[in-house]
Amino acid sequence: MSRSMYASNKILSLVEYQKFDDRALYENWQDHETQRGYNGVYFTSFEEFEKRDSLRSRFFAMIRLNATHEIIGAVSVSPPETVPDLAIWVFKPYRRQGYGSSAFALATKYVIDELKIAELHAGVYPDNTGSQRMLEKCGFVPYPEGNIQEKHYITGEDIVQIDYIYKGYDGGWI
Repeated sequence: MSRSMYASNKILSLVEYQKFDDRALYENWQDHETQRGYNGVYFTSFEEFEKRDSLRSRFFAMIRLNATHEIIGAVSVSPPETVPDLAIWVFKPYRRQGYGSSAFALATKYVIDELKIAELHAGVYPDNTGSQRMLEKCGFVPYPEGNIQEKHYITGEDIVQIDYIYKGYDGGWI
């Protein structure tokens, strides 16, 4: 099936979301590591998941490997009425291989250049050092003024979602 392409590099492309992507997205949401990364279990059934309104996002795209055309995740920017927050989901078999940094860099460039969003944020929890490194690699820096106090979705303990803000990337795009 043909998809519109938003951005691409040698390794992957950000492509148009299709409704049939919901099954893979839902299965990813059921992964404990994904739920921990978003501090919550948001959907309990596939039918409930299908009712979400991903089109409210300012930007929602699937991550596709160029060599195989496999969909390996998604990126999105929060809805217009919120602080613009870039989020990423990399499906479990494709994590820790550099795809997240590459996709996040592509999405950041697209959002800044094409959507003209001047201030872009991303949140991460203190124990997610891999995502913190990815954000910094992509030109994001900690922005303590945007930190959010939350309760851990399982333990109820106080935690902080660390806010990062995009300040530019001097090393070229990944």
